[in-house]
Amino acid sequence: MQQDTHPYPPSDPEGHYARLGVGPLADATDIRAAYHRLAKELHPDINLSDNAEQEFVALNESYHILKDSRRRARYDATTRPQGPKALIDPQDPDPRPLCCCRCGKVTAQPRYIVFSRVKSFLWITAEKSISGIFCRDCADRTAIHAATLTWLLGWWSLTGPWRSLRALILNLKGGRMPREDNLWVLLHQARAFLRLGNLDIARGLADQAQDFARSAAARRRIGEVIRSCTEGVDPASRRLKDRWSGLRYATVAQALPLAGMAGALILVIAVTLMRAQTDRVSAMITIEPAQAGELRHVAVDVLKVRQGPSDAAPVIALLDRFSTVQVVDAVPDGSWARILTPSGVTGYVPVRFLFGGAGELWRNRWCIDHQGVPPANGDVLLRRSGGDHELSVRNNTGQDVVVRLKTQNSRTLLSFFMAGNGQAVIEGIPDGTFRAVFATGHAYSHACGVFLDAMRTFIVPTAQVFTATAQNGRRLELTLPPEGDGPGQARSLPVESFLDN
Repeated sequence: MQQDTHPYPPSDPEGHYARLGVGPLADATDIRAAYHRLAKELHPDINLSDNAEQEFVALNESYHILKDSRRRARYDATTRPQGPKALIDPQDPDPRPLCCCRCGKVTAQPRYIVFSRVKSFLWITAEKSISGIFCRDCADRTAIHAATLTWLLGWWSLTGPWRSLRALILNLKGGRMPREDNLWVLLHQARAFLRLGNLDIARGLADQAQDFARSAAARRRIGEVIRSCTEGVDPASRRLKDRWSGLRYATVAQALPLAGMAGALILVIAVTLMRAQTDRVSAMITIEPAQAGELRHVAVDVLKVRQGPSDAAPVIALLDRFSTVQVVDAVPDGSWARILTPSGVTGYVPVRFLFGGAGELWRNRWCIDHQGVPPANGDVLLRRSGGDHELSVRNNTGQDVVVRLKTQNSRTLLSFFMAGNGQAVIEGIPDGTFRAVFATGHAYSHACGVFLDAMRTFIVPTAQVFTATAQNGRRLELTLPPEGDGPGQARSLPVESFLDN
């Protein structure tokens, strides 16, 4: 502990902090703990010094001043901040180690740091800088304390949110470390430990100072310290580990609230966009009681047409999404409607699955919204069965095409994409007899299995109907000819037949 005869720094002119062994930024808990520890050591019944009673009285006087927030504030108002320029004399022949401004202890790896704290109310915003020379532990504690006060008190004015966010990010990064100030702090501490004979620590501090050096003069001073340390240091000795590198608990503690705020903001934006999208879709779709004679379309992937207006009635047909139906009549409660399907089947379906208007317009919107990634040559788009045969395909149409292999009852078994004038081998062809149809166009939609622009459909000549059996071999061949009326050329095909399964 420093004696009262020693001159005190400008930040502690009467030595109250020095008597308790803490720094000017120590909090009430640190001051109370330091007092109880020293009171046991300096009590006249234990302390055998000739000045034991005076030391104990001085300790109590300093404690009563610093534990009282008002008296401490008046004392702090008479002090001047203890910045590096006020502390350090680069020519000091007898440099003494610097102490942490919060715990008051000598720190082997000090840093001069500026933290920020914001308080605001209505139109008043007060931003205070908390600066000093810190050890790593006290720097973490000060950063968390400043961030906590800012979270609680910094948002309640017009400029508070912006200034609070800026202060929180500054503290999260470990505060601001002025380059020139930290250069002098580390050089002074290196010279102090060099004087004390702790050459390993002095060399480590000089190495850390190089991160803050920019001028040739600064690098020259660092080199002088390093040379003085090297003369007495074993080359195999352990180097000083930099305590300021790596992730610390203070970073995590400050990052969690910021991450939570960012997550909440993203969630609010997502919910707002989803609600806007839902409101837009809801505004576009209106479900009204079914009226006899009107056209409606199916709004679910598969709609079951039943023999009667009940979920227990037998299913007599299945309808795909966007299928257009005609309402024949509605049941009395309006929940079911009797419809006529495109294939001429009459049955009952729930009204809630029928949206107004024909399905063609809605299908087009669906196909565009779910177009997906453009397919590549040879990509299989649909497969309902597999086998051991291979199909070698040559596209001589000069255009991109989607090929469908159909069974004898016109059911699509396999669909794949071929680039213009491309060749590919399609694997997994099952046994059976097949014929090929294809469509040309632009902008293929995976969701609907059609081209969205200029789609035309064709059938490959009957001569290319092929049968896949073990006797015919595992490798089959298919050539897609250009369209025309000549022998072996592709003929036009109704789109309904191309899509019919």
